[in-house]
This record gives sequence, C-alpha cells and structure tokens, in this order.
Amino acid sequence: MKFRLHFKRRRERERELDEEIRAHLAMAIRERIEQGEDPAEAEANARREFGNVLLVKEITRDQWGWRWLETFLQDVRYGLRQLRRNPGFTTIAVLTLALGIGANTAIFSVIDATLLRPLPYSDPARLVDLSTFHLNGNATVIAPDFKVWQKQSQILDGIGAFGLGLVSEYGPSVNLSGTGGPDRVTAVPVTVGFFRMLGVRPILGREFTSDEGQAGHNQVALLGAAVWKRDFGGARGILNTTIRLDGTPYTVIGVMPAGLLYPPGDIWVPEVLDNSNSLPQSADWPMLTVIGRLKSGVGLTEAESVLQVVSDRLSPEFSPGRRLARRRWRVQVVPLHQLLVGDAQHLLLILLAAVGFVLLIACANLANLLLARAAARKKEMTIRAALGAGRLRLVRQALTESLLLAIPGACVGLGAGLWAEKKALTPLVPPELPSAIGLDYRILVFVILISASAVIFFGLIPSLISSRIDLNEALKEGGEQTGQGRGTQRLRGLLVMGETALALILLAGAGLLARSLLQLTGEKLGFNPDKLLIADAWLPATLIDQPQRQANFFQEVLERLRATPGVESAAATTHYPVSIFNALANGVEATGGRSSVRGKPFSLAYISPSYFQTMEIPLLKGRPFNGQDAPGRRDVAILSQSAAQRIFGNQEAVGKEISFSGPKASRMTVVGVVADTRNYTLERQPWPEIFMPFQQQPSPFMTFVVRTKGKPLQVAASLKQAVQDVDQNQPVSNIQTMDDVIGKFVAPRRFKLVLVGIFAILALVLSAVGLYGIVSYSVAERTHEIGVRMALGAQKGDVLQMVIREGLTPALLGVAVGVVGALALTRFLSSLLYGVAPTDPLTFVAVSLILIAVALAACYIPARRATKVDPMVALRYE
Repeated sequence: MKFRLHFKRRRERERELDEEIRAHLAMAIRERIEQGEDPAEAEANARREFGNVLLVKEITRDQWGWRWLETFLQDVRYGLRQLRRNPGFTTIAVLTLALGIGANTAIFSVIDATLLRPLPYSDPARLVDLSTFHLNGNATVIAPDFKVWQKQSQILDGIGAFGLGLVSEYGPSVNLSGTGGPDRVTAVPVTVGFFRMLGVRPILGREFTSDEGQAGHNQVALLGAAVWKRDFGGARGILNTTIRLDGTPYTVIGVMPAGLLYPPGDIWVPEVLDNSNSLPQSADWPMLTVIGRLKSGVGLTEAESVLQVVSDRLSPEFSPGRRLARRRWRVQVVPLHQLLVGDAQHLLLILLAAVGFVLLIACANLANLLLARAAARKKEMTIRAALGAGRLRLVRQALTESLLLAIPGACVGLGAGLWAEKKALTPLVPPELPSAIGLDYRILVFVILISASAVIFFGLIPSLISSRIDLNEALKEGGEQTGQGRGTQRLRGLLVMGETALALILLAGAGLLARSLLQLTGEKLGFNPDKLLIADAWLPATLIDQPQRQANFFQEVLERLRATPGVESAAATTHYPVSIFNALANGVEATGGRSSVRGKPFSLAYISPSYFQTMEIPLLKGRPFNGQDAPGRRDVAILSQSAAQRIFGNQEAVGKEISFSGPKASRMTVVGVVADTRNYTLERQPWPEIFMPFQQQPSPFMTFVVRTKGKPLQVAASLKQAVQDVDQNQPVSNIQTMDDVIGKFVAPRRFKLVLVGIFAILALVLSAVGLYGIVSYSVAERTHEIGVRMALGAQKGDVLQMVIREGLTPALLGVAVGVVGALALTRFLSSLLYGVAPTDPLTFVAVSLILIAVALAACYIPARRATKVDPMVALRYE
C-alpha cells in the first residue's frame, strides 16, 4: 500500500516537474522573442541556457527519495531485456542452476526430515534412550535396572520400556487369528504409561491401566491403525472384542494413531514386570529397551552419573557371578532422535557433500559463461562508463542480471528437488522416522541461501572484471573491442581446473561404489536362487511343547506342496541362506577329530530331507537325509564344508560322531558333507553350519522353500492353500522369491551407487560443457590470430595441436588436483564399500582416463573448427 501510494505521488510529481520545465522554457523563449530573437534561435538559446534537462530531472528526483528502488527497477527491466535477447544463454544458465539447486534441495529435504525435524512426540528434545552398555558392545537393560530407575524421579519426568516380544524364542512376531483370516503381525509388550510418556494417545478407546500391568490382567491389546484397517476394516466396534495372538485371547481396548512408528509394532500388549521377573534374585529377566524423559535442565552426563550410581547400589543384591559381570556395565544415555537416525546421518552428509560439488561445478560453468558474455559486451560497458556510469553501477547491473538468472533457476530447482525426493529418496529415511517429507520453511530458507551464495559465486567475479574499464584504451580507434586479458584467461582456466577436480572426486566415489556392488553381486552363493519361492510359517506358542505335532504339520504341508502343479521340489528349513541365524552352537564335541571345538559359533539348521536337492546345494561326500532318519533312529547330521574342516581338519568327517552339550550328551553321526553357502550375509564368508533332520529335531517355525517350474510367485496362492488345508488358522508370512531376498540385500548399496552415480554424471557433463564452452570461445576469440598463423605457414595439424594443448592443460591439472582430493575424501566412504579399498588404484586410473577422454573430446570439436579458418576471410573480417 505504501509503495502504491509512493508511485502514485511519484507520477504526479513527474507530471508537475515536466510542466514546470516546459513552462520555464516557454517563458524564456517568449522573453527572447520579445527581445527580437528569431523563434528558432530563441528556443535553442533558452534550452542551452537551461542546461541538460535529463540531468535536472535526475537531480530533482534524488531529492524525492526512494531513488535506489527506481534504479533497481531500471536495472531489472534492462536485465530482463538483455536476457530476452539471448534466449539460448538464458535457458542454459537457468537449467544449469536448476540442476545444482534441485540436487541440493532433494538431499536437504531428506536431511530436514531426518535430522532437523523434531520427533512427532510431546517435547521430543527431552526424550532419551537409557541403556546399560557392556564393554563387549551389547546395549540392553534388564528389568531390575529399569524398575530401580523408575524410582529416580529427581532426574526423570517419565520412563517407559518395551520388550522383545510375547515369547522371546519367537521374537515379536505372532499369529493373529480369531477375526477374519489369519495374519502374521508384530506384537510388542510395552510398560503401562509408555505412550502417555511419549505424549501419544489412542484415536479410539484407552491406554493400559496400572492393573493391566499385572499378571493375570494383562490380556488386553492396543491395535495399530494399519492392522485395524487391514484386518478389521477400521470398524469402531472393535473395542472389547477378542482376538487371538498365538492362540491366546486378548481383549482390544484401543487403537493407536496412524504413523506411530516407535516402538515398531502392529499390536501392543502390557509388559508385566513383577517380583517374579524384575528382582535381582529372579531366575531370569526380560530384556528391555528403555526410553525416558529428562527433567528440564538435566544433561546427558548428569543423567548417566545418577543412573550409574543407582545401578551400582543395586549390584550387591545380584549373585556373585552376575555381580562380577555388572562391573563392566556402564549406563549410557543417548538422545532418542540420535538413536533413531542411526547411520543415516553419515550417508546423508556424504550425499550433501556430493551435491554441493555439483552446485559448485554449475556455478563455475556459469561464471565462465558470464565471463565470455562480459567480453562480448565490453563495448556496451565502455559506452556506459563513458556516459558517466560508475563502476558500482556497472557491478550492480551485472549482479542484477545474475539475480534474474538465479530466481527462475531456484524455482525450477526447488520443484524438481521436491519431486525427486518424493519419488526416489524416501528409502534414505530410517523406518522409525516419519517419511512424509514436504516443503517447510527450513527448505525455503536453504534454497534462498544457496541461491544467494550461487549468485555471489558466479556473478560477482565476472561483474568486477567486466566493470574494470580503462576508457583511454577502450575508446582508441582500432583498440581492443572484445577479448580479455591474461588475468581473466587464467581465472577461466582455474575455474575449469576446479570443475574437473570436483568431477573426478565424484567419479572416484561412484567408481568405488560400483566396484563394491560388482564384488558383492559376483560372490558365489553356493546354491541356485532361480525360481525359488520362500515363505515363513510360525506355529502358535501353544504347540511349543508338542514337537511331534510340529513335525507332522510341516510334513503334511510339504506333501501337499509336492503334489501342486508347477512345483518341481519343496523343502523346509529353519535357516535359509542370506538370512539371520535362528540357532547357534557355541561349541562342538567330536570323536575322531578335535575333541572340543569352540570359538566362532556354528549355525544350526533343521531341514527336511529334500532341502539340498531343492536349493541345489552340492553334496560333496556321504548321503543326504532320507525317510530313515526318523525319531527313534540314530541321530544324524550333515556338515557344511567349512564346519567339517573346522571340526575334523583334513580327516574324513563322514561316519564320525559329534555333539553340542558335552561328551555325555547324545551324539549324532555325520552322514554327509555339503558345499558352503552364503548363509548369513553376502558380505561375510560362510559360517560353519550343521544340518539336522527336522523329524529328529522338530521346530515350531520353519521356512518353506519351493523350486518352481515357472515364475515362483505363480504358486504363492497354492502355497497358502496348502498351509490352510492343514490348519485354516495358520498364516504364512514373508512370501517372496529368493531373487527378491538377495535383491533387498543388495538394494541399499545399489541405491547409494545410483545416487552418487547420478551426481557424478551430472558433474561430468557440466565439466565437459564448461570445457567445451571455454575452448570454443577461445577459438572464436582468436580467429584473427589463427588466420595470421595459417597465412604465415602454420599447418592444420599445428593449429589442432595448439588448441587441444591449451584447452587440455587446465583439465589435466584438474585431474591431478582431483586425484589428491579424492585420496583425501574417499576414506569417508569406507563404511559403504565391500571388497575394495578407498584408494583402489584401478578405480582412480579408470576415472582419470574417463575424465581425460571427455576433456579431449570437448577440446577436439572446437579445435577441428579452428583448423577450418580461412586466413583471407579471417584477415578481411578483422
């Protein structure tokens, strides 16, 4: 409103000023005519006597104020006209900036969501993770420590905990039944008041009461919003209905809001902590994850000291052995946000550095473009300076044009960055944090800051150089009208060198990640993953003490699967390759080999007889399991190659006996040896593994492995039906192909490689364009010189060699600087690499050659054009 009023008054004042000048001149002319002068002569003399009308107007306007705004608007209008006259330059500049700003916006938006935004809980800054950190590396809390910490109200405003699961042997997953179809869900026990401490309330029903934290009253459950909608259709009448978790009835008392990601679970039940399991004298204790809310003003160190003292006071109540172990425990207090972010912070900072390099390269390119453009506009600047424009005014005009380039570049980059983030970068957000990322004020401030920094970087130096004009030299007839001094040329060479160095650092990072991925995917698996379908089946906890029923269930399902069309072979196992171990043995007693083998644990797998055939794992010695390996018969085992080597060395393993629990324990006869498989991760060498027939060693949970004749997922429905035919309340979960299992393992590395690779390609393209631009401009600028050289006898080869040598020199220097920088920076990628060193010579040589080849191509095209200069045309033109 104030501006509008100002401009309205301004127009009135302009009109009044024009009228006053006209009236003054008319009066002066009339007086001169009355004195006898000719009208034309009178007007000329009156105007001469009045002076420069425009200068008078300028002086008058300076007295009105707001002069800076008018000048700025004039600069904007002039800048827009200049950019409109050069649509090619404007488009390239805006797109270059958009690429740099967009990449930075995308990564920063993830950092904003992950590191900068507070957790979606009440007063999240005071939430901390409380743990007892053993010097061997384990971090957990036993119930007695939690109970005694709960009483320390002088430093805590609240404390809560959640456990591993309803039955620790099963983990947190349970079978949900009783309403609708069976489902496999994650049920997590939490202490009473846990959600109240976080500041989260149910959207339906209520939280747990104190009574429900007592044994005998704890069969109540809170549903997550996803399970509520998926399995119960979002029915509000779900309250007070009964569901079954592993066959045990629970009454639904509430539904928690959507987006509740912590503690991770689908259903929450009360954690019971009483005198039976939370006293130092108890036989065993639940392992807990403890979250606390510090009182205002209480620091992490103070909290650790107070809780350590409290735990130390409790230690004398433990048995001597446990008391001794507790001497090596230390209380650790970590902000909850830091805990949930985990390793993502390291990766995000690496990516932010990568996109920062891309923006720097983009700015260097723009600076080069503006330097070339400034040379072309040198005559215009000289005239403006000759007419009275000061250097500050010329710099301001140039910066205004840079700002006009940055604004659309920032807008396009902001939109592209947010689009890219939503489409591709969500996997970078840790699963315990909200992944709903959107525009907020921090992202806008970030975009404004980097855009302003970019304007200063690519706009200020060219504007300072272009405004440095020697009028005496510039206005000499035949003097230099275009072109730049040696200082400017050196500056442009430095910019190219910097671009090349930054591009090489990014290429080296991408190259190392690519080699890691190739190493990882090239490892021998030891089995054939093609056309393999897998699915988990976890029998209810009520069957945990009925091993024969467990074995019968899996045997019946396998028989149905083998009779299913499209199934080539079917088997079951408690541990399949590239998965987490379910059972380990710390030591093995053996006959005929080393009497006792300890140290690195052995993986234990209980399998059906057709497992090796289905997985296509080679049998090296002996025989596979068969129907004779049944309960009541001699216990048998098959060893992996590394297990046989570790237990028996170079001796024959088949026919020997082993046991796990000491020389008096029952022994198993080794009947075969199979090849090693990548049975834990692709990144580690195979663990020694011992296989036993599941009929002799039944398990309540097993994974079906099915080799199909066609696409594996086509028999997924048949697999479900086979299980349902045996037990209609038994769900199957994690139905997936083995290729998907391996793909998920490799996916994080591939994702990081793709991201860094995209940034490296951007950097390579921008560097090539920048080098091509500077060499092309140099050739155009030196047309006259090249013409003279050729007129004096220079051959085309000489010209070609000269142009390539001068263009390639800054690129080669950039490669050398980039190699040094990459050697210093790639060590930060160590945690992301596999099977390759951060200073891998092959990678460094390869990326250096790629960059040199691209630079050579960028120089060759304008060099070829230089050889086609006609000396007569060039000299006539000049």
